[in-house]
Amino acid sequence: MLRAVATRHIASLARCSTTVSRLGLHTTLSVAASLPAHLSPSCTCIMTRRASSSTESSSLQDPQEGQAQAALDQGTLALQQGQLKDAAKHYQDSLRVKETSIGKYQLSSLPEAIKSFERSLSLSPSVPVPTDNLDPDAPLQPLTPAQLIAADTHTNLGAAYILSKPPQPQLALQHLQQALVFNPEDGEVCYNLAAVLEATGHLDEALVAFQRSEKLGMDRAKVNIRNLGAKILGKMREEEEEKKNSKTSHKGEGSSKTV
Repeated sequence: MLRAVATRHIASLARCSTTVSRLGLHTTLSVAASLPAHLSPSCTCIMTRRASSSTESSSLQDPQEGQAQAALDQGTLALQQGQLKDAAKHYQDSLRVKETSIGKYQLSSLPEAIKSFERSLSLSPSVPVPTDNLDPDAPLQPLTPAQLIAADTHTNLGAAYILSKPPQPQLALQHLQQALVFNPEDGEVCYNLAAVLEATGHLDEALVAFQRSEKLGMDRAKVNIRNLGAKILGKMREEEEEKKNSKTSHKGEGSSKTV
């Protein structure tokens, strides 16, 4: 269901995330908690995108879609207010009316959510990638609704693949990168991409992405830039130390052979 992931509104549900797990409702995405221990970044990010309301035209085209969206919105509102049982009921009501990717996502049915998101992409017409503006001082062209739909669907797929068991970070990277292709000025997606890049060991690329996300308004990236910079510096020192030790051992072997 395309319109369930179409709009740019982000679900700000972090304040009730500590208790939501009892009902299996996904709110925030912790990369560190989702990935194996050897793939652990230094930050937590939120990657879920949802629709906040149905448009008049969409409701006229499909009454069931409007009903499902209304129940989905009620569930999200209840979740924000800490009414967990009511939230679960509304999400289930939404799914009974009509299948939605976000409804399944919020109810922890990640395999079904992934299938639904992927199906949305496959059924969508070809979406043109925004063209680069040759004049850096010129204002950016607004994205079309189709481009926004594509960007948010790829963002949600990135989150779903990270939350999968086992996590699939490479697929998450592909979809987050594709989301940025459609919407390169999205600081939050850029930040999330940086987190997954760091988690998978692409430290230099992660640093660039964190720096870009800061320029796009993600103030919390400053801490990540500082921490990741220290991590990269420490790694460089370790590599230099290993090279020195390797040279020393080779010299020792040569001396013993001469004797």
